[in-house]
Formats: sequence, C-alpha cells, structure tokens
Amino acid sequence: MEANEAQIALDQIRLAAEQTRRAVARSGTGWIFIIWGCVWFVGYLGGQFLGGARSGLLWAALDILGGVATAIVGMRTRRRVRSAYGWRVPGLWLALMAYVGLLVWIAWPMPADRLVLFITVGISFGFVFLGLWLAPALLWTGMALTALAILGWLVMPAYLGTWLAFLGGGGLIGLGVNILRA
Repeated sequence: MEANEAQIALDQIRLAAEQTRRAVARSGTGWIFIIWGCVWFVGYLGGQFLGGARSGLLWAALDILGGVATAIVGMRTRRRVRSAYGWRVPGLWLALMAYVGLLVWIAWPMPADRLVLFITVGISFGFVFLGLWLAPALLWTGMALTALAILGWLVMPAYLGTWLAFLGGGGLIGLGVNILRA
C-alpha cells in the first residue's frame, strides 16, 4: 500500500467515525440525556424540599413524563438511525429499574438519604454497564455519577438532593447538549 492510499483509507475511516457521531447525535441520544437530566434536576430538588410521600409522588410523575418523552424521541428518531441492539438498551433500563425497585423493597425501610443514594448508584450502574457494552463516554458518566453521589452523601448528606440535582441532573443535561453539538 502506498502512502497516499493509506492516507485515503485513514480519511475514509475518519469520515465514517464523524458520520457515526452525527448519527448518534441525531438518533435522540442527546435529547434523552437532556430529558432525564431535567427529571433528575426537578426530582432531586423536589425531594430535597418536599420530602416524604410528596417527593415520591413527584418522582413517580417525573418518571412517567420522562418515559413518555423518551418514547416520543425514540419513535421520532428510530427511522433515521437503526441500532443493532434494538430493544436491548430500553430492555436493560426496564430490567435495571425493576431490580433496583426489588432491592429497595427487600432492604426497606431505609433512611431517605440512603434510598436516594441507593437508587442513584443503581442507575449509575446502568450507565457503567452500557459504557462497557456500547460507548466509553457512558462508562465515565456512570462512574462520575456514582463518585459524585457518594461524595455528596459523605460530605453534605443534608443537602444530597440539591447536590445531585445540580451535579447529577445538570451533568446529564450538559452531556446531552455536548452530544447534540457533536
């Protein structure tokens, strides 16, 4: 292979990688991160200030809204980008939510701060798992969310909801915006 042929091949590889990044951004991934970042932001702040049953109702409503918004984004973008994983990624999230719910039920009762930490780390594990499977950025997102959640719980447990709203929810929103800009 001549040097100019190698350069042409490298240019084609770079173009394919760039087209893949654009396809992922157009596939709704960025919007899904923004949706769930907003859910986390409002949910954690609401949990910080509402507490108790009202916080649970807020989270239930936000999770339903987030699920519906995610489904809408998925339906609108599925024709543009087809994933080889199809139903597996949403299936992973549904299974993860079911298992986290089951583990909360088994460990109940637990203090509110531990419940928040437990659920956050459980969801962060989903990002780590997907990162190992699909994209390193998700791995780093999950590890960062886990570290931030534990740090907030250790350093300022009374303000864990506010901490997670700004750093967890805000971080997901920032990641979504970054993906859309890519």
